[in-house]
Amino acid sequence: MVAIVLARSARRFLLGVAFTNAGVLGLGGLEISSSQAQTAPSTLPPVTIDVPKNQKPRRAAAPAARSHARSTAVANSRSRGTGSEPSASNVAAQGVKPNPGSDSLQPLGGQFAEPTITHPVNQSITVIEHNQIEQTSPAGLLDVLATVPGVSIARAGGIGGQIYLRGFSSNSFRSPLYVDGDRFRGRNTLQLNYFSPEEIDRVEVVRGPASVIYGSEALTGLVNIVTKEPTGDPSGPFRFTGGGWSAGYGSSAKSLSTYDWVQGAGGGFDFLGGFAGRWGGDYQTPLGRAQNSDYNAIGGSLKLGYTPALGQRWELTLRDYDEVDGRAGGVGGAPGAPYLIVRQDPNRTQLARLSYKGDLDGPVQHVEASVYANNYDTYLRTINNTINASGVATKTVTSTSHVIGPWETGGRFQGEIPWAQPGFGVAKTTFGFDGFHEDRPGSEQYSETVNRNASGVVTSVVDSPNQKAGPGSRQSDVGAFVLHEWTPVAPLTLSAGGRFDWFNTNVDTSPVPASVLPALIGHSDVDNTAPTGSVGFVYRAVPMLDLLADVATSFREPTNSELYAVSATTVPNPTLQPERGVTYEGGFRFHLPEATVKVTGFDSRYDNFLQTVPVTFNGLAGFTESQNVGKAEVSGVELEERWQATPTINFFNTFTALRGTNTLTNTPLPFLAPFRGRVGLQYADLDGSYSVLMVVDWATSKNRIDPSQEFQTSGYAIPKVYATLQLGKLISPQLGDTKLILGVENIFNTAYVDASTFANVAYPQTLTNPLLEVGRNFTAKLQHTF
Repeated sequence: MVAIVLARSARRFLLGVAFTNAGVLGLGGLEISSSQAQTAPSTLPPVTIDVPKNQKPRRAAAPAARSHARSTAVANSRSRGTGSEPSASNVAAQGVKPNPGSDSLQPLGGQFAEPTITHPVNQSITVIEHNQIEQTSPAGLLDVLATVPGVSIARAGGIGGQIYLRGFSSNSFRSPLYVDGDRFRGRNTLQLNYFSPEEIDRVEVVRGPASVIYGSEALTGLVNIVTKEPTGDPSGPFRFTGGGWSAGYGSSAKSLSTYDWVQGAGGGFDFLGGFAGRWGGDYQTPLGRAQNSDYNAIGGSLKLGYTPALGQRWELTLRDYDEVDGRAGGVGGAPGAPYLIVRQDPNRTQLARLSYKGDLDGPVQHVEASVYANNYDTYLRTINNTINASGVATKTVTSTSHVIGPWETGGRFQGEIPWAQPGFGVAKTTFGFDGFHEDRPGSEQYSETVNRNASGVVTSVVDSPNQKAGPGSRQSDVGAFVLHEWTPVAPLTLSAGGRFDWFNTNVDTSPVPASVLPALIGHSDVDNTAPTGSVGFVYRAVPMLDLLADVATSFREPTNSELYAVSATTVPNPTLQPERGVTYEGGFRFHLPEATVKVTGFDSRYDNFLQTVPVTFNGLAGFTESQNVGKAEVSGVELEERWQATPTINFFNTFTALRGTNTLTNTPLPFLAPFRGRVGLQYADLDGSYSVLMVVDWATSKNRIDPSQEFQTSGYAIPKVYATLQLGKLISPQLGDTKLILGVENIFNTAYVDASTFANVAYPQTLTNPLLEVGRNFTAKLQHTF
């Protein structure tokens, strides 16, 4: 496909001469134009600064629609062209709407959407828009993220699991989750469960280190969920501006889903309220039922916005989510039933967030600020069976842990200063600070142990009363950052950033076993600091080709548990240092109005990796401790391409190659998919009455493994077909905007396992160890918007 696109665009190569002489300077969203300038296509996030004589540069104001403008401005700027390039109006006339974003009936277009999350211009980011989510009716966020290059999934149940981002699991706090730009921390094994796909406007995945802007844990990248915003004009009288409902079904788990919402605006205010529900039984694999993979999840949210003046917006978000689900395998659930049965019953989160966005008249021309509070509460029930060769459970330990909290509070402030000086080009400085405080009160636990003889007859029952299972702990962080982007000459953009973080972690000394108490004395309150930095550039070789490179450092502060894990066999280690990494990246972006290709190659090297190792404590063996003993290297190539071949036909493709090695032991890193990708074709009817999407997800076999940690996995190619039908056009106009979304997944009912799914090699390989993916699944969703 790349060769075809290059051939078709050869006639446009002469634009490079025009570009060199044009009076257009682009920098990470900065553009300065003169009356003779012509706008060249660019993948850089645009912020236009017109500089008439004797006038100070000022940011263009369209704040009320700011988030929409950010997501569409690049598509519009790329559609503008010179010479033989099609204009935006010509493209629209052909039936192609670049990056429609919200409608699965429209063509995908030739460009990728730009992210809203703050980032260096040269960083590799993938945006999954609402239209892409809508047309596949995914059961959960895990299935949405599985489509991103550099990301693989580690399923644990029907909606639960983790992701591996450039080789490392989100379970290990190395790729944090953000919601609307704020950190969502506190439940690393459960954080992806909390979101219904219908309430998400877009998902932004930053690939590569993001510590310079976002601090600890953004070692390999991060995920930012952008939830839906109210629409409507708040300046007029109040009125309801719309709403809708949906009802979905999936055959594999006999699952049901619904999302119901309403919105309004007026009197300076706007609001959006929604309710989401998902219910599913154990899903079917080609080898049988995945026991304990069921789920029951309900939640609701409210966004209330206030616009006191043009360019100023306050927003209050409230959210409550409650779920019950099982871990059939994978992280925290391997090897699965009947050996291990784990359930969250219930698992709850409550969130409150107050944010502000505004355009100003001074040197700082745009600011964003937010404060938030998240509270978590989980009852975790675990049944552990010891089974003999005859299949008899000789011992059953049932334990219930009440994981209280953590209670998270935090906030963020960010400002932007655009610069323009004759003879020095243009620039933008982004600066800010953020912080959080995490309070973990410590869990409570009770258990029952049932012992049986070889025939299964109960011989004894031992109850342990409810008691506090560990001490409370707290962690706080304050970080400050600055990112400067500068275009000294037209084709070149330079980027440099830095950040400094201060951490404090402390722990109670009760309840603590007497054997490990000496390790805490004098070390129950520790401080750490961590500086990070990045440098990079974008060079526009010709108007349709950008070359990119950067070097960035990253870090991860040890968590409360890693510093102060305490039990009868666990020794705390308050002297742990942050994990650190450095990543070298390079690549290119080839972009035309009808096609885009993005290729990134990288090499990441990590030091001070935390591992749990056996130790001798006070002369006694049998203890474990977290220590900075690991070193690792991950390298790879990521590709994304999209081609609007005709007004109705779109081809798209992703590809990822990864190789990871523990450089101390010279063994492969576990649960890392070596080669994987997605190939697809979309047909969207010109009048918007229907669209069809055909996809094949594939991966090669994985035989470069450490047998002490994982099983070998086989390759696979899984075809899927989806269709979106606009019933208001196909059946009757009286149905309005009513869509029927149909799908068939895993058409040939192939039994396969994602290479990133965790396995417990101490047990035999079964359909839950590692956990098999879902078998053939028929999906249907009816969705009405009014």
